[in-house]
Amino acid sequence: MIMKVYYEDAKKTFDVEIEALTRVKSSLGKSFDEAVDKILSTKGRVIFIGIGKSGIIADKIAASFSSVGLASFYIDAGTAYHGDLGRVSSDDVVIFISNSGETQEVLQALSALQNIHNNELATIAMTGSEDSTLAKNTDIVLSIDVAEEADITKLAPTSSTTATLVMGDALLVAIETAKEFDRESFAMYHPGGSIGKILLQNVKNSMHTKIPYVHVDTSINEVIYRISDYGIGITLVKDEQENVIGIITDGDIRKKFLNISKVKGSTAKDYMTQGFISISEDKRNREAWRKMANYNISNLVVLDKDKKVVGVVTIHDVLE
Repeated sequence: MIMKVYYEDAKKTFDVEIEALTRVKSSLGKSFDEAVDKILSTKGRVIFIGIGKSGIIADKIAASFSSVGLASFYIDAGTAYHGDLGRVSSDDVVIFISNSGETQEVLQALSALQNIHNNELATIAMTGSEDSTLAKNTDIVLSIDVAEEADITKLAPTSSTTATLVMGDALLVAIETAKEFDRESFAMYHPGGSIGKILLQNVKNSMHTKIPYVHVDTSINEVIYRISDYGIGITLVKDEQENVIGIITDGDIRKKFLNISKVKGSTAKDYMTQGFISISEDKRNREAWRKMANYNISNLVVLDKDKKVVGVVTIHDVLE
């Protein structure tokens, strides 16, 4: 049985959509700058209105805008005409998305909002037809004109929705640049995710405060039990005066095990690394991550302001 090859069709899809994006890219100009300025200067929200596949893309763009601190949301044009228009205020910017520029639900929403706000509402059209009704009745037009859709019928939204998505991304990046938005700013709006955790939280918020200890003369059996019981892959080692003088990781045991002549009588002293790499509890997780990467280790001993050991932080603690 001859297996059908599909990837050649996939390559054609990529080619058509790449060509579509190149076409839209070449059309960028003054209207794009005007749209960015309009969005940046608004005292209200940025609201996207669309329907169907374009609506799905609009919802994604709105979510991206919100993620960089621009109050933004999506309204489905199908329900907008039945009550949701009350969510729009005169100081908002509304971006209407319709590839044809003749989608009735979108045009109805536009007309109704202009009547409600006496044409004071700032409007932007994202459309594939600059001669369309939508384009002619909005303040700014962003062209997403593509030569053809990528699917076999040339009807299903493919190239056009890709162009819309990338146009939204282009607006987002331009706005980030204008606002000097950086990773710290991004983390402010994503405090619960891994980005927020590594950029915003301090080591103190992520460290383990229950720390395993052994002494230099603790038997290797007890060392292994202690590491296993605490589940962080290490134990600290104290001397006779209860000073922390070293560290043993489970990796240390595996590496040195074969080189110990009398394993049965070996102690923590035979496996430990003298000293340890530490970090202050008030440092950010980002600094802990960088320090572990620089030293090619997976944990740090945490110290308080008096240089007292108060915890252990692992690579998993700052990334997960």
